[in-house]
Amino acid sequence: MHLLIIDAMNLIRRVYAAVESSELAADATMTRALAIIHGAASRCGATHWAMVFEEPCETWRHKLWPEYKANRQPMPEALRRVLPDIRRYLEVNGMHCFNVEGWEADDVVATLAVKSAKAGLEVTILSTDKGFCQLVSPEVRVLNHFDRVLWDETRVSERWGFTPDALPDFWALTGDQTNHLPGVAGIGVKGAGQVLDAAGSLDRALAWPKLVPARYQAALEEEARVALMTRELARLRRDVPLGMRLSALRAPR
Repeated sequence: MHLLIIDAMNLIRRVYAAVESSELAADATMTRALAIIHGAASRCGATHWAMVFEEPCETWRHKLWPEYKANRQPMPEALRRVLPDIRRYLEVNGMHCFNVEGWEADDVVATLAVKSAKAGLEVTILSTDKGFCQLVSPEVRVLNHFDRVLWDETRVSERWGFTPDALPDFWALTGDQTNHLPGVAGIGVKGAGQVLDAAGSLDRALAWPKLVPARYQAALEEEARVALMTRELARLRRDVPLGMRLSALRAPR
């Protein structure tokens, strides 16, 4: 069995941005999004599928870091008005759409993916969000339809130089502009690689700073709390109360 999980707003906003100048932008978004989903489902042989939405709300990340996603462009008002119609269209056409109140879609996706993989399913996450690459495993892959990239363990390691589970440590050091996460001042992509290669993990680098190159030791000591907070923000939660059975997500024949 294979579960396809669609990051709903990631897909819808990307599709809408490509057609918003059209007089029939809402209709075009509906049909194009559904076509992409069907193409992804066919590619991975999905037997189950779920489309995860989220309601605008303050989550635990905003409480921990008020600047979280502060630089994100707001949803176009025209899209906001038709979003309920888009969701209803997808549901009528067989999509299992849901959200969990008070939780960010990323954490819902992560929880569903990990629990399904543990139950013996293969999982494909349809999204352009690189944050999902931390979930990649022999059972879980991430499909970026727009860049035609399928992230598996080999591709993740080739791209970042680390295994998927080490990515939160990497982003803890570099920060993440997309989500407005701070990282450690003075440590960029190259430096983060050197720190983690030398120490093996963020925890070891903070506990034994002399393991890392001397030029990064002071920054790590001064901003240890920032690094730990950033890692917590970057790491996807896997304990969201989903309240559903896998059988409810079976794709229509």
